[in-house]
Amino acid sequence: MSVEPDKAQYCADIVATIVVSRYAKEKDLSPTEALRIIMETKTYELLQDPQSRLCFESAESILDMLQVEEQGNWAEWEKV
Repeated sequence: MSVEPDKAQYCADIVATIVVSRYAKEKDLSPTEALRIIMETKTYELLQDPQSRLCFESAESILDMLQVEEQGNWAEWEKV
């Protein structure tokens, strides 16, 4: 099933907002600093790709991916 690019981007933006907020709270960062860090990750790159459909995953799942990526555990990251 394909998703219209505008709808996928809207979904990705909403999920990214939730993820940034939770990440900032977990790491005791400002939202701006959390966004800067997250935007440099492969997870964020994948979230912005409508074909990945990552925007339809839960914020918790994406936060798990970020945590695994921070640890450099790429084999586990691909599983998440």
